[in-house]
Amino acid sequence: MREALIARVEGHGRIEVKVKKGKLQSIKLDILTPPRLFEKLIVGRHFSEVPTIVSRICSICSASHRVVSVMALEDALGIKVPEEVELMRRLLLHGGVLESHALHLFLLALPDYYRKASFVELSKDAPELVTLGFRLKGLGNRIQETVGGRAIHQITPVVGGMSAFPPAGELESIAGEAEVLMERTYLTLKDVPSLELTPLAQVENWVSLSGREYEYTGGDILINGRERLRVEDFSRRFHESSLPPSYVKHTLLDNEKTFMVGALARVLNNRSKLKGRAGSFCRELGLTRQKSTFMNNLAQAVELLFCLERVSWIVEKLLKNREWSEEGIVVDFTPRAGRGVAAIEAPRGLLLHRYSLDDRGYVLDGDIVTPTALNLSEMERTLRDMAGHLLREGVRELTPSLEMLVRAFDPCISCSVHLLEV
Repeated sequence: MREALIARVEGHGRIEVKVKKGKLQSIKLDILTPPRLFEKLIVGRHFSEVPTIVSRICSICSASHRVVSVMALEDALGIKVPEEVELMRRLLLHGGVLESHALHLFLLALPDYYRKASFVELSKDAPELVTLGFRLKGLGNRIQETVGGRAIHQITPVVGGMSAFPPAGELESIAGEAEVLMERTYLTLKDVPSLELTPLAQVENWVSLSGREYEYTGGDILINGRERLRVEDFSRRFHESSLPPSYVKHTLLDNEKTFMVGALARVLNNRSKLKGRAGSFCRELGLTRQKSTFMNNLAQAVELLFCLERVSWIVEKLLKNREWSEEGIVVDFTPRAGRGVAAIEAPRGLLLHRYSLDDRGYVLDGDIVTPTALNLSEMERTLRDMAGHLLREGVRELTPSLEMLVRAFDPCISCSVHLLEV
């Protein structure tokens, strides 16, 4: 039996491989992070407390959890928010994607492709890569702090709107920095050694939101570019379960199929909607010709360009034809009993929150479905396929390639362990 702790991922996990006489017997991805119990923590709480609590699920994905929580509660309470609020929330989410993708791609994944143990080693041979990664991550943090009030665990998105808007000058400065980084990011990424490792680990099913445009909010759930499913009908096709002794949720499509969520799934489902530099870069890379899990790194590179373009576009739209005010917008509403659901695309993929409220606005129950929990069964399937292939080819040191495969999913293990019952 061979065991390897997975380095350069968020959280703690281990790959357990059993090999007998050169043949694969079993492979398992163990999640070592203890349960978080967030779904239990919010029961009995007033709806106004929930977004602040659930954003603590993850410091990297805090903006995503806060925004989708607010949206699900607004659905339960029958609240519609104005366009300015939706745009400001989108801007916040783009900041989160920039931060997360830059962290993963430049500091965690790219060292593999330069045969380096860490970004510290990488910085000696390719300092421009690491510097750019930190600049992009810094811009993502800045957007979240400016729009959300804090770099992590943001506070301005509230049920009914946004409690405050940032100064116009700050937004203009952010847009300017995004434009400066656009060309540098493109020129740097196009010269990086191929991020595609192998045609192995082929993705058979992929799932994301899909609306009228390439975005991280809105639209239906799209399966394999063909089948549409309303967000509120998620549980009709996707089934969650936990497999002891792990605390993590596993999800299957139609009770039998594994699937992938994340940047690659978004690009596969929505590539025709990618415009500008991101669209042309996607075509240059031939990103959709091969559906290998390792292409998720390339898809994140495309989305970095997309976010930089989109940040400038959103800022321009927010400031156009409007006398800017830093006062927030929160619509009036009355608490009521109801059930609400919302889904967004977090950096790592589809993120769904569901809540039930009583007539005073207190939480009766909640369900949080995270991207890493959705990806776990697919991770194990591709690990099994890749390990078997490598053994048949005579490779005896499996750890580097298998760790590289897990990193390509960009797992957020802290998000995946939050079972209600243990």
